[in-house]
Amino acid sequence: MDKKTVIACADRLEEDLVSMAKALWERPELGYREEFAAKLQSDYLEKLGFRVQRGFGVLPTAVIAEYGEGRPIIGLLGEFDALPDLSQHMTCERSPIIPGAPGHGCGHNMIGTACLGAAAALRDAIDSGAVKGTVRYYACPAEELLGGKTFMARDGAFDDLDASLTWHPSCFTSPWGHSELAVQQAKFRFRGTSAHAAAAPHLGRSALDAVELMNVAVNFLREHIPGDNRVHYAITDAGGDAPNVVQPHAEVMYMMRAKDNADLNALCKRVHKCAEGAALATETTFTSDFHSASSNLITIPTLQKNLYKAMAALKLPEPDETDLAFAREIIKTMVDRPADLPLYPTELLPLPDVISPHFGSTDTGDVSWNCPTVQMHVGCWIPGTPTHGWQAVAQGKNGFARRAMLYAGKALALAAVQLIDNPELLEQAKKEHLAKTGGVYEPAMPADVMPHL
Repeated sequence: MDKKTVIACADRLEEDLVSMAKALWERPELGYREEFAAKLQSDYLEKLGFRVQRGFGVLPTAVIAEYGEGRPIIGLLGEFDALPDLSQHMTCERSPIIPGAPGHGCGHNMIGTACLGAAAALRDAIDSGAVKGTVRYYACPAEELLGGKTFMARDGAFDDLDASLTWHPSCFTSPWGHSELAVQQAKFRFRGTSAHAAAAPHLGRSALDAVELMNVAVNFLREHIPGDNRVHYAITDAGGDAPNVVQPHAEVMYMMRAKDNADLNALCKRVHKCAEGAALATETTFTSDFHSASSNLITIPTLQKNLYKAMAALKLPEPDETDLAFAREIIKTMVDRPADLPLYPTELLPLPDVISPHFGSTDTGDVSWNCPTVQMHVGCWIPGTPTHGWQAVAQGKNGFARRAMLYAGKALALAAVQLIDNPELLEQAKKEHLAKTGGVYEPAMPADVMPHL
């Protein structure tokens, strides 16, 4: 199937896709609560003739939509959750639409929309007889909570895929050539004994002391863990507002990262021992609540090269005068932005020669353990834009971002067609995947853990 046919398939839906991304931007929803987004995409996919499953496993807002028959089965991974406290007008200064409300600071209003568009283009190609096989679109909840795809993978959503493709908005355009760390998040809740802090301090056992001692212990631990490990924390309950009361309860959330699941498990055990020591020292008790986890990302060179070929075959978006004027104003709000950066990312960067480490994490990692997976970054934002920040939200539905989203959908569709047209590429990708995984996937999320809906 030639490039022009793929582009024509995608172009027919341009107005619908732009409208969908705008609607998601204007109705941001937090992870596991994406009722509006799930319904919007499900309804649209059903109109296109997809077989749609609303909800999957333990996730009521997951959507799986399928079209076609037989092999290969190509998956497209969408996301649509927002981030807390990032509500923002499309302005060049911090201006919440609703103070404290969520906003799309990571571009997920565009991720799912472009992947859906790619799936719809493949539907047209299947109907025309140009390609054979099955396309499956996944609307995956709660990526920001690093759990949606992990729960779906645990419940078998990706077991039969021949390959999966996805993308992410960014400040540059290139296939993603980095590894990602395995991650686990757990909350430690300490319980002590309340007492008057002045009249009877000896009767109190401070849960807040335990939290602080755990944090100190983990701070010392950081000196003695591998260089690619990461440990972050946030005190989520300080035990109350009264300093003259010994705090009977307190809790802290920990996020731990390592290069793979084996190293992560070893790190988590050591962090758990810090909690045990803190409880022993303060004569308190504690419980740990497993919140979420994701495996490290497996990269597949054959899929990266195939995706790069598709990206290079398409014209990258260009900013118009409105985009440029907006960029000149908003870069004034970006701290330490290098002066030599371009106003917009308009070039395709070379495919990386080696897989370099990246210290972030994604629940796409669990998909990558189930099937050969590839993702790309597409420049939607002005270089220097802080992701998970209000400046990213402010750019989330402007002209350049819309054009970049449409480019992403076309590139994914073209890359998928290339895989279908060249089965030897899929076979090579599967060999690379087997060599890296050994054909074994151990779910990062234990069987008894449920999402925090």
